[in-house]
Amino acid sequence: MRRSTSILVAMLCWPAMLSAQPTKRGAGDDAALAPGAGNTAAADIPAAEKKPASPPPASGPSAAELDKLRADYDRLREELFRARARAQIVAEATYPSKLSATLRWKGGADQLIRHAQIRLDGGEVWDSGDKPVTDELVSVAERGVKPGPHALTVRLEVHPGKKTKDAEKLGYVSEHTFAIIVPGQMRTKVAITADEDGSPPEYEPNLDVAIDNEK
Repeated sequence: MRRSTSILVAMLCWPAMLSAQPTKRGAGDDAALAPGAGNTAAADIPAAEKKPASPPPASGPSAAELDKLRADYDRLREELFRARARAQIVAEATYPSKLSATLRWKGGADQLIRHAQIRLDGGEVWDSGDKPVTDELVSVAERGVKPGPHALTVRLEVHPGKKTKDAEKLGYVSEHTFAIIVPGQMRTKVAITADEDGSPPEYEPNLDVAIDNEK
């Protein structure tokens, strides 16, 4: 009886021993269970090298487009000039008040006005252009203006009269704005006199404006 009991116990324990032993797997099984298996090309590329493609550089305007822009600019500038001329004609016919101006430079030959400009309410009334202003009296044509207060601006660019290598580097720009009143149905004459001591680098420009009204 004892021998039979031992055989029976051994038979009962044998399945449990078989289930407790670890299962052996081959190298192919481990590779199949590894994450990312089957996508070796994606796994081998570092993340830093995965960059999006750069867009192609933008190209500038072509020569034909630049020519068209220049033509449009010239056309708009011509239209603006004509519009200002028409506005001036309308103003002269509409407003009975008239305004004229004179400019005289008394700085001598050592200092000359290379460029001068007179503006009324921001609009150009007279410009000397490329011709220097000497001590001769400059007369600005009479024009019709609206009666009432106005802002008269005088801008002068002064450089030494003698042509030297430093002449263009020396000089100054003087710009002054004066408040004037143009009476109704009268002629207003503005006399501008400019002067300075001609001692660089501390220039002392003097600008005098005299106003005369007459019927």
